[in-house]
Amino acid sequence: MNISKSEHPNLLVIKLSGKFDIEQTQNFEKSFGEMSAGRPAKVGMDLTELNFIDSSGMGSMIKCLNQTRNYGGEMILFGLKPMILNVCKLAKLDNFFRVVTPEEFQSEFLSDA
Repeated sequence: MNISKSEHPNLLVIKLSGKFDIEQTQNFEKSFGEMSAGRPAKVGMDLTELNFIDSSGMGSMIKCLNQTRNYGGEMILFGLKPMILNVCKLAKLDNFFRVVTPEEFQSEFLSDA
């Protein structure tokens, strides 16, 4: 899995691409901690190029969601492929994460950038 970031005023966008499974969780959590050390008000998780995520990957994202909420931040997921979105809905994870389309994310968070 590849992890990259882009920073905007009060917004950190983290892009994940490839496959997010148990072998990637430790690296993701470490990278997330480093990237979000400045405690951005909003963290956007760009999943447009994420092709697969297993339960370990989901658990790792929930852990990072909780870290973000603990300092008062908000995490937004966008660009989920239909299969990943369906898994999130079946597991009721859309009750925990705010999930939007890439267009909604662009309009709400990047329109002034």
